[in-house]
Amino acid sequence: MTSRLVAFIRRQPRALLVAAGLVAIGLLAILDFYAPLDLSFLVFYVGPVLFLLWFVGRWAGLLGAAASAAFWFWEDVLSPHALADPVTADWNIAVRVVFFVLFVVAVAALKDALQRERAAAQERLEHDVTIAQEVQTRLFPQKAPEVRGVECAGVCRPARSVAGDYYDFLALDSGHLGVAVGDVSGKGLPAALLMASLQGALRSFASMANGSPARLARDLNAQIRSLTERNRFVTFFWAVLDGRTGRLSYVNAGHNPPMLLRASGAVERLRSGGPPLGILVDPDYREGTSSLAPGDLLVVFTDGVTEAADASEIEYGEERLAGVLRDAASLPAREVCQRILDAVATFEAGGDQYDDITVVAARTTR
Repeated sequence: MTSRLVAFIRRQPRALLVAAGLVAIGLLAILDFYAPLDLSFLVFYVGPVLFLLWFVGRWAGLLGAAASAAFWFWEDVLSPHALADPVTADWNIAVRVVFFVLFVVAVAALKDALQRERAAAQERLEHDVTIAQEVQTRLFPQKAPEVRGVECAGVCRPARSVAGDYYDFLALDSGHLGVAVGDVSGKGLPAALLMASLQGALRSFASMANGSPARLARDLNAQIRSLTERNRFVTFFWAVLDGRTGRLSYVNAGHNPPMLLRASGAVERLRSGGPPLGILVDPDYREGTSSLAPGDLLVVFTDGVTEAADASEIEYGEERLAGVLRDAASLPAREVCQRILDAVATFEAGGDQYDDITVVAARTTR
């Protein structure tokens, strides 16, 4: 509540804030004038002066102090409440003015120190994020592995400096290619750290799963549960593609069902699997199978693609994605991915990207 109020005040025009501070001083002066003479209102003037100083600047704080001093001079020297002894009046006014000038200078110095510390902390954070971004960029495949009979490509466009999305290609034995796409819940550095953990676990477990996507999903689920709180999870798709025969075995752990575009233009969805990684203790994952014939195209994507929204908050959706795939079906895998990114960016019409966008395309070339 307090932070929202402060943010609201900072959004207001400076002239309006100055006027509000001076009005507050004026109202205090009226109340001070009609209050009994033995009551001191000095401490109450600190509020509007501090308001002007903190939200507008040092000059505004000094202006508030000058406005307060002007009222004190009028009340103690010119008004019906004027003090009988001019020396006493001058002393009181001088003490108050000196107090407020020192108050403004001290608080302004404190504010400047806090701003410098905040700027330094922000600079350190941006430096750390830049390093994290560089490290994460190296975690993504720098080039597609050379697996005979398979063409593949992937791309990730983070919503922030680092992504919670993940994709990977693993060259397995006997001419098989492993294709992985994951989407970590949340955004920013926490999601990126879990993404890095997922990559390490996948590369460790893939060779021990004996080609079984379901077993790999169970192993990864146990690993994710041991690393995260229960409110974090990962949607994950893993497929093993045989470049010689086109056989595809896969598991879908709560991920957006990938699209398998046939040469005829028909679209199949790969849904077999189970829940996202990290939710259940011992989930049952079902392995799915399919095959890629010459001319077929497999596209795996995260929800940043289909849930991208335009200015009217209309989502991009799966039908538009399927249309782009049909138009780009004959293009190389890398160009297919880029076509999808371009189509989503055009649909968003330059608006904010609220989620990471990841696309992977693969096909057989036998």
